[in-house]
Amino acid sequence: MRMVDDSSPKYAAVLRLLQSWKQLPESDIARILRQYYLITDDFRQMEDQGLLTMSFAGDEYMITPTLLGRLWLEQYNEEE
Repeated sequence: MRMVDDSSPKYAAVLRLLQSWKQLPESDIARILRQYYLITDDFRQMEDQGLLTMSFAGDEYMITPTLLGRLWLEQYNEEE
């Protein structure tokens, strides 16, 4: 039996957090959602899918949700 990596719960948790805060540093998101063991590559995957944007500010990335990310979260919440 093969295990399938479903990142949807992790993505939903990140987008829910950003829904409240609008924008957060990468380290804050990783600290708040430590149960998901988030690394920069996780955020890059989400950016590649158009769910959020990463902009370098100071010494780390600032993470901001996109319109597509908000729509994805709405659909995910409806399916849950």
